[in-house]
Amino acid sequence: MHSSRALATAGRIINKNPYLFGPGPVKRKPSGTTAWFANQDPVTGFSWAASVGVGIAFAGSMAYKVLILDPQINAIETYYKENPPK
Repeated sequence: MHSSRALATAGRIINKNPYLFGPGPVKRKPSGTTAWFANQDPVTGFSWAASVGVGIAFAGSMAYKVLILDPQINAIETYYKENPPK
């Protein structure tokens, strides 16, 4: 059984800042580089964030492939130059 004091303590609001943790609508304003995504509707913000992430990953992979000239393909070509098939 729980004591009445424990129940009263658990029932109290521990956080005194209603702007951050309710009980009604919160007033958290995001800031920084992700604020543009966070200020949109949830589905729209997530879609934009995912699209930007895919775009950055694609650009990074293309830059890697072009700047380093695809080292795996170069290794295969070097192997077959040194060891031609019979």
